[in-house]
Amino acid sequence: AEASPQDIPAILPSILNVIRLVWKHSRFYNTADRLTGLLRKVSNEIINRCSASISLSDIFDGDVESVMGALRQSILAGEAWKRAYRSTTTAIARAGERAWDFDVSSIFAQIDAFVQRCRDMLEVCEAQTQFAPRTKLPAFGGARGPEISKSLVDIQTSFHRLVVSLRSLEYNILDVKATRWHDDYNSFKSGVKDLEVMM
Repeated sequence: AEASPQDIPAILPSILNVIRLVWKHSRFYNTADRLTGLLRKVSNEIINRCSASISLSDIFDGDVESVMGALRQSILAGEAWKRAYRSTTTAIARAGERAWDFDVSSIFAQIDAFVQRCRDMLEVCEAQTQFAPRTKLPAFGGARGPEISKSLVDIQTSFHRLVVSLRSLEYNILDVKATRWHDDYNSFKSGVKDLEVMM
């Protein structure tokens, strides 16, 4: 409940060992439904902890360096959770214990969606580093200098409009239940592609 994303991978094996003990020894809680629910709660808590470390306002303001680190750590935490689960199921099978044949998709569907959302936001950050007006443009010489400067300013202005449209979305972008994100993100991505062609 207090871990930062980079702390999560180290915590997961001990959490899974405790869940394994519950599965092995509990008389009342060791059903597939209850353990699946418990594992899903771990997934949700990983998402909560990672979301708490990601500042959307920093992304939209163009201050992306630290946020990119948090996004990468969040992706690693989500991937570590799946790896830790797989290694635990392998250890259980090797030990000859009652197998964990839980519905893996229900445990990991949200974490997979969250990891993908973090990858999407990393692309938004990379677009910020490429197109956001951070410094004054250099003076371009020659007959086409003013034309080039105007084109670059137009690209920056168009990009700013794309970012404003993302900022003004009426739902939490990191909420994996917000399925409208796919359409909104695809329109942002296609806008960025057009800007790359113009550039």
